[in-house]
Amino acid sequence: MKHNPKSIVTMVMEYLVLIAPTAGYSIYCYYDTLQYTMSATSKGSFWTLIALAILAGVIFGIFRKRYDRYVQGYVQQKTDLETNPDNELLIKRVAKKKEIIENVDYVVALFPILILLSVIAAFQQAIDQLMILLLTVAGSIIGKIGLHLVTINIEKNEMIKRAKDGEDK
Repeated sequence: MKHNPKSIVTMVMEYLVLIAPTAGYSIYCYYDTLQYTMSATSKGSFWTLIALAILAGVIFGIFRKRYDRYVQGYVQQKTDLETNPDNELLIKRVAKKKEIIENVDYVVALFPILILLSVIAAFQQAIDQLMILLLTVAGSIIGKIGLHLVTINIEKNEMIKRAKDGEDK
């Protein structure tokens, strides 16, 4: 659909509704919590935990890619074992990989929980503000959805209006 001046205005409003409340409340939380409420030691602990969570997330992403490749190798060897069930070396390799994979699966499930725990520990003092921030994000997204529906409706109505004007000529 084509944009018209009204739909462009509503599109801009969509993104303002999506970004402005969250950004504004985040800035307020930063100044209120980090500047006035927290001691220097608390600030250091907060940023250390956040940095560790980010680092753990990056390491987990790298680990996950390598682990997925390892699992693919296991699946391939398991398939090869079905076509060649008498290969003793292949049997040993499949058994070893199965042992590793079945135990590492629990570590893969545990890692995101530990990352989340470190983030929650960092926000332990500011959990109320975090909840309000998440509610603000949810409200912003709901507002953007509503405005996007209005934008689409305006574009549709303008195009229908132009089509009818073209028929009248």
